[in-house]
Amino acid sequence: MRSIRSEFLASNDGEEWEDKHAKFVWTRYATIVLGIWLLVNIPTFGINNEQMAWSDAISGLCLIVFGLFSLSAKNIWAPWATCLIGIWLQLAPLIFWSPLAFNYLNDTLTGVIAIALSILIPGTPGMVEDAGPETPSGWSYNPSAWVQRLPIILLTCVCWFISRYMAAFQLGYIQSIWDPVFGDGTLNVITSSVSKAFPVSDAGLGAAVYTIEALMGAKGGTRRWRTMPWIVALFGLFVIPAGLVSIILIMMQPLLVGSWCFWCLLTAACMLCMIALTIDEVIATIQYLRESTRQGHALGAIFWKGGPALENSEFDHQSPSPAEPNLNFFKGCFRGVTLTWNLILSLILGIWLLFHTGPYYIAVSIGHILGALSITFSIIAMAEVMKTARFANIVLGVFAILLPFIMHAPPPVTWKAIIVGILLIVLNLSKGKIKENYGSWQQSIR
Repeated sequence: MRSIRSEFLASNDGEEWEDKHAKFVWTRYATIVLGIWLLVNIPTFGINNEQMAWSDAISGLCLIVFGLFSLSAKNIWAPWATCLIGIWLQLAPLIFWSPLAFNYLNDTLTGVIAIALSILIPGTPGMVEDAGPETPSGWSYNPSAWVQRLPIILLTCVCWFISRYMAAFQLGYIQSIWDPVFGDGTLNVITSSVSKAFPVSDAGLGAAVYTIEALMGAKGGTRRWRTMPWIVALFGLFVIPAGLVSIILIMMQPLLVGSWCFWCLLTAACMLCMIALTIDEVIATIQYLRESTRQGHALGAIFWKGGPALENSEFDHQSPSPAEPNLNFFKGCFRGVTLTWNLILSLILGIWLLFHTGPYYIAVSIGHILGALSITFSIIAMAEVMKTARFANIVLGVFAILLPFIMHAPPPVTWKAIIVGILLIVLNLSKGKIKENYGSWQQSIR
C-alpha cells in the first residue's frame, strides 16, 4: 500500500513541489546555520537559566537535523517540524521566565526566521499555484491582494511592539513603564491580580500571538482565498477571537483593576480594525469552499491544498463593479470598509459610555460594558460584508433603555440611558451605501 507521501510525490503537485524545492533549497541551508547560531550563543553570551540553556540547545540541534532532512524534497514533514521549533522559540522565554533580555530577543527573532525559512518563503507542499483569476467570482476586488493585507500586517506589528514593551517590564528587563494618558494606569493593569493569574507574562504571550498573526498575514500569494483556504481560516481564527479578547480585557480594567491602560486600549483598537479588514477574505474563502463542495469537490482536499478557479458558479451572474485604474494606494488598502456617518456616531456613543464616570457605580459599570460592545459592533459593521453586525447595537440600545428602570437608577442616569438607547436604535436601522460587490454574499448584507 503506497504511503501518502509517495502518492503526493507521484502526482503533478509532487513534481511542482520538487521544482520549487530546488529553487528555494538555500532556505534549508540557512535553517542549518540558524541552528548553529542558537547553539554557539549559549557559551558566548550565557543564559543564567538551566532550563533555557537546555531549550536553546535542543532547539538548535533540532533546527540542524530538520534542516538536513529538508534538503530532500521527499521529507515533506521536515519543514513543518522546523516551523514547530520556531513557534516553540516564541514561547520558551516566557515559559522559563528568561532572566536576560538578550535570550528573549534571540529566541523570538530566531523563531521568526525559522518559520519564515521553513514554510513562508519556500511555500508548502501541495499548495495550488496557477494563473487563474485573482478576484473571487462576483467580487469587485480581491480581498487577498497585498494592498489589502498590508494594513493588517502593519497593525499586527503595532500590537507586537506594544506587547513586547509591556512584556519587558513583566519579565524584569526594564524597571518602569510609561503611560502618556493614565499615569500609573498601565503599571496597575500589568501588575494586577488579573495579569498575575497567567502562568506566563500575558503581554509576552500576546506578543507571541501577534508574531504568528503577522507571519500568517504574509503567507501565501494573491489567490490564497482559494489556493490556501486553511491559512485564511487559521488567520481569521487568530485575528477575530484575539480582538474579542481585547474587548473583554478593556471591560475588566475599570471593573476589576480600577485603572485604564493606554497601551491596552491602543492594542484593542488595532485589533478591532484588523477584524474589520480581515473578515472579507474569510467570507471569500467560505464562498469558495461552499461552491467547491456543491460542484462535487472533496472539502478536505480543497481546504488543505486549495483548488483552481470554478466554472459556472452560482454567483457568476453578479457583475463586478468597473475596475478603478486610478485608485490610490490608501483607498486600495481599505476597499470593503465604509465609514458611514451612522456607524461613526454609534462609535462615538460607545466611546462616551466606555469612559463615562458618575456617582452611580453599577450603572457606570454596565455603561462600560455596553460602550465596549457598541464600539466592537460599530467597527465590525464598518466592513461591508458584516453590515448586519450593527443590529447588535439595536439590541444594546434596547438594554440601555430598559436597564435603568430595572435597576431603579436615579433620574439623571435614566434620562442619559434612554437618550443613548434611542440614538443607538435609530442610528443602526440603516445599512448605508454598499460600494463593492461580493458575489452570493451580496444577498446576506442587510
